[in-house]
Amino acid sequence: MRTQLEIIVNNLKDSFDGKPWYGLSVMEKLNAVPWQIVNDKVYGEKSIAILVHHIMNWRIFVLKKLEGDLQFNIVIDGKNDWDAVHIKSPEEWNFLKQKLQSTQDNLIQKLSQETDELLNKQVPGKDYFFGPILISIAQHDIYHLGQIAMLNSMKQG
Repeated sequence: MRTQLEIIVNNLKDSFDGKPWYGLSVMEKLNAVPWQIVNDKVYGEKSIAILVHHIMNWRIFVLKKLEGDLQFNIVIDGKNDWDAVHIKSPEEWNFLKQKLQSTQDNLIQKLSQETDELLNKQVPGKDYFFGPILISIAQHDIYHLGQIAMLNSMKQG
């Protein structure tokens, strides 16, 4: 029987670059997006590039907290949450996707060294535990994947 953490890690892998039940994974969808449209803001202030960077920022947050960093923080809709990003070439788009992939790889590697005990440990500098945030990373990705898919279809459709 798989542990709770193994289930979380498998969900992270499936939604990010596996074969999720709902359709395309994050990376499969991102690899299908033409770089020329990743800066377009069809509604609001969020482009595909900004959404990708945002997804990456939250992985960085979790990685820093897993390392015990008390000071690192992201304020929702504030500091480090929605960074300005402007992609100027296919190489820059590929580099952003590679950076996102790297944060995913680092997160999976770190979590592979942990046990279910991690889920009940308090996040350094926060008043919540690792369990809820680790469970919600894949949910967060899927939420923003829907936005990315919609933006892509509006520009391509």
